[in-house]
Amino acid sequence: MSHSSLGAAACKKFTSSKVAVFGLVVFLSISLLCLFSRQLFSFDPNAIDLDATLLPPSALHWLGTDQIGRDMLARTFAAGRISLLVGLASVLLAVLIGTVLGALAGYFGGWVDNLIMRLVDMVMTFPPIIVLMTLAAVIGSGTGKTVIVIGLLSWPLVCRLVRARILSVREMEFVAAARTLGAGHGYILFKHCLPNTMDVLVVFSSLGFVSAIMAEAGLSFLGLGVQLPDASWGSLISIAREASVLRQYPWIWLPSGVFIVLTALSANFIGDGLRLIFDPKTNKE
Repeated sequence: MSHSSLGAAACKKFTSSKVAVFGLVVFLSISLLCLFSRQLFSFDPNAIDLDATLLPPSALHWLGTDQIGRDMLARTFAAGRISLLVGLASVLLAVLIGTVLGALAGYFGGWVDNLIMRLVDMVMTFPPIIVLMTLAAVIGSGTGKTVIVIGLLSWPLVCRLVRARILSVREMEFVAAARTLGAGHGYILFKHCLPNTMDVLVVFSSLGFVSAIMAEAGLSFLGLGVQLPDASWGSLISIAREASVLRQYPWIWLPSGVFIVLTALSANFIGDGLRLIFDPKTNKE
């Protein structure tokens, strides 16, 4: 089957799920608004205007202003760009580490498997919030360091999922046939084993992306995430810990919460659609 035919079949499977298509439209819309917010909106997200503090939504400031007069529309989408970046980069780091270690553990077994799985057990034993706070305190705060912290916390689950799949795949007849024909370990892993983990990785990535955004929000709430003057959706929501802001100025924190919910739902919907493409059970046609 040609690459164009495979692409057409994949698109057909994805578009067969209306929920997945809806999720893709919503996710792309939010991503594009965040990515091009500086070109779309006239206000600088970090520009301070002390003559326009805590203004409610109006024709000039569609989402009002914050305590030091920054336009919340521009600031919310600028914050979204950082939140999406943290979510994507954290998931990629977790998938990279977890896939490599899980593939080695599942394929080679023996002492390699025991060593890697004991490391996984050790990492998963500690409460996530304690690990996050400890890593953040050791590594430091900032966007890049937040990505590293969340990625280092998330890889054990990927490792377990990949290991479990490869443990079953390595015993199948086509893998045994490849060994009989003299194929090396690297060829078997990349040609036969890892392609059969794609559905697992896709599902994890969609869920892990959302979890990473939530984890960043928690770190920012504790003052260990993205630092000023930059902002993320999590850091904007953390402003609501002040009771006066929570009750009297919902336009400062509520839009970020809405965008987190919409992004989470759309990412999960996209993951369901991609699973239809990569799941081997749906590709036996």
